Amino acid sequence: MVGVVVTSKLEWDALLGVYGIDEDLTEKYPYGEYYRTTIYDKEVVLFRCPGRKIMSSGAVQYMISKFSFSKVVFLGTSTAVCDYVDYKDVFIPSLVSEYDITIRELEPLIKENSIIELDKVNVSMDYFDGLLGTSDKSLVTNKDYLMTKETDMVASDTEGYAIAKICKMNNVKVVILKGISDRPLNNSNGYEEQFEVYEENAGIIIKNLAENYLTEVL
Repeated sequence: MVGVVVTSKLEWDALLGVYGIDEDLTEKYPYGEYYRTTIYDKEVVLFRCPGRKIMSSGAVQYMISKFSFSKVVFLGTSTAVCDYVDYKDVFIPSLVSEYDITIRELEPLIKENSIIELDKVNVSMDYFDGLLGTSDKSLVTNKDYLMTKETDMVASDTEGYAIAKICKMNNVKVVILKGISDRPLNNSNGYEEQFEVYEENAGIIIKNLAENYLTEVL
């Protein structure tokens, strides 16, 4: 059985829409909602978990324990760090690391012992590869943006490392499928504009990932 997880309600609604699932038919669990289905002859549990590292890791551990997943696929959005990705580009990281635990005056932002190598994927469509950075703090300020650009990160999110860590601890395969939804905007209304861009792109990204990429990694 495969678990497919998203985080925000906007992304959850988009995922349910791809498969024509009525939200009233979903079941509740302590962290959110889930729905059991079959996709291309694979038993799949679609589920939503809260954002940030603690809640997402708790939710994934709960669902692994409940359903004994052989694989977890995390569908989501991410904030661009590098300059060569654009909105709605697909990013399938081969590496993920948290970057909000360092003593920044004394240590590198990405520490070698915090990097997780993700399972290889065989996807026929175009995508970017590289390092996904995870922080509990969303990447919105110009100061943080400039700091992350000094690393090898392609993009940033708030759950990827935590989900991957829990999967690795349970010997469960993990694949992260991301779309670039936004990037920090250095102006007086930057956060509001960035969130509006995210809202505009999130549903499109989840639909693309579910319809075109998910079936190849299940």
